[in-house]
Amino acid sequence: MMFGPRLRLWCILLIAMLIGVAICIRWLDAPIALTFLTNSDRLSGLGTGLGTMVLVSGEVAVLTAIAIVRMMKGNLAAFYKAVFVACCASLSAFVANDYILKFIFGRQRPVDFLQAPTTQVFHFFQGDHQTSFPSGHMVMATAFAVVMIRLQPRTRPILIILLCLGALALLMGDWHFLGDVVAGTFVGATVGFVAAELWIEHIKHHSRT
Repeated sequence: MMFGPRLRLWCILLIAMLIGVAICIRWLDAPIALTFLTNSDRLSGLGTGLGTMVLVSGEVAVLTAIAIVRMMKGNLAAFYKAVFVACCASLSAFVANDYILKFIFGRQRPVDFLQAPTTQVFHFFQGDHQTSFPSGHMVMATAFAVVMIRLQPRTRPILIILLCLGALALLMGDWHFLGDVVAGTFVGATVGFVAAELWIEHIKHHSRT
C-alpha cells in the first residue's frame, strides 16, 4: 500500500475536520440544537428503536449468525465476509469512541447544554459514554459503511443515503450537535478504511501463498 499519499490525505482531512468542528462550535451547533429542541420528546421512540443497545445487539447477532454459517458450511461468500469485517470494525470503533474519546472530551449533550448553557465546550477527562463528542452512532455507522463501500462498492449509494439520513436524525432529535456528527463521521471513516485495507492486504497475502 502507498501509505505516504494516503497518510497525507488523512492529515488533510483531519485538518478539514478540525476546522469544520471549530466552525460548528462557534456558529452552528447551538442554533441548530435550539431549532430542534422541541423534537426530543416527539422522536423519543426513534431514539429507543435505534439506541445503542439495539444497534450493538444487532451487530453482535449478525456476527454470531455469520460465524455459525462459516462453521457449518466451511466457507462464506465475499459479501458476508465484508459484513463480518464491517461489524467488527464498527463495534471496535464504537467501544474506542465511547470509552476513550468521549471520556477525553467530555462534551455535554445538546439537551443538557441548553438547560444550563456555558462557555466551556469541552470538559476534558470528565466525560463518560453518555456524553456527546464524537457521536457514537456516527462512528458506528460510518465505520460499517466505509468497510462495505471499500469491499463491496455496489453498496455505496444506499449506504451514503442511510448515513445522511442518520446524521439528519441525530440533529433533528437533538441527540447530538453538528460538530459531534462531523467528528464521529471522521473517526468512523478512519477506522473503517483501516479495517478494509487490512482485510484487502490479508486477502492478497493468502492469494500469493
